[in-house]
Amino acid sequence: MDILPASVDPVGVPGPPPAADLEPASGTRFTVLGPLEIHDGLRIRTPRAHKLRVLLALLLVRCNTVVSTESLIFELWGDRPPRTALKALRVYVSQLRRILSALPPHDQRPAIVTRDPGYRLEIDDGTLDLVRFERLCELGRMAAGQGDLERALGHYRAATELWRGPALADVRSSSVLEGVALSLEESRISALERRIRLQIRLGGHVEVIGDLRALAAEHPLHERVHAQLMVALHLAGRRADALAAFRVLRETCVADLGVEPSHDLQMLHRSILEADEASPRRWEAWIA
Repeated sequence: MDILPASVDPVGVPGPPPAADLEPASGTRFTVLGPLEIHDGLRIRTPRAHKLRVLLALLLVRCNTVVSTESLIFELWGDRPPRTALKALRVYVSQLRRILSALPPHDQRPAIVTRDPGYRLEIDDGTLDLVRFERLCELGRMAAGQGDLERALGHYRAATELWRGPALADVRSSSVLEGVALSLEESRISALERRIRLQIRLGGHVEVIGDLRALAAEHPLHERVHAQLMVALHLAGRRADALAAFRVLRETCVADLGVEPSHDLQMLHRSILEADEASPRRWEAWIA
């Protein structure tokens, strides 16, 4: 299964996965939605050596897919690898195999197999938090499309709770892993936005204000996040704070980009400022 992101919101799941795939693994778990870790159910078994962690991460984000020796060497050493790079790579693979072989038995014991032109990490992909995140987001989209907002919210909440910090936070020395991490951050924001929209539609506008403030601080030019913050604040009876949120965004847009916020966001600001009867219709685009 190739899960290197080909788009901002990678899923690639054709239908609803088995429910068992969405349950937290009771035994071995691999986590990349935060610092890279291997859990064996009792303790963390992540290798300490940096290159070993990078190699493991490269194989995890392409789990069950062959990754070429050439690309692994490039990601580990860049365009000027040492003459001993191939030998060193084989040593690293051997060390990772020993770590994986010491993990508790599972339905599919993790293993690195040699396959031309490189190596493949074979795992039960339900043990990888990234795969579970993608599947939960897909189920959330399906439930929302069927009008089951409560169920959709549950899936998105479970998906966003898998995150423990910036993806692959400790192994971004590889250009491939940096690209994967940036794409996953976009997916995280997308899932958070959808979860928050659902919460607002279900009357949870007060509960999401803290999350939206944090997200707006992380992404000071993200108009949809700021729009949702404005809507949530106004629905909570905090009109002045909603207008202040717009001013902060406007000042940032002008200072950093030399442009005003979009016409739609200005219309949202005006509807909150006037608090007219058409306001709910103008908000629908931001929370639908």
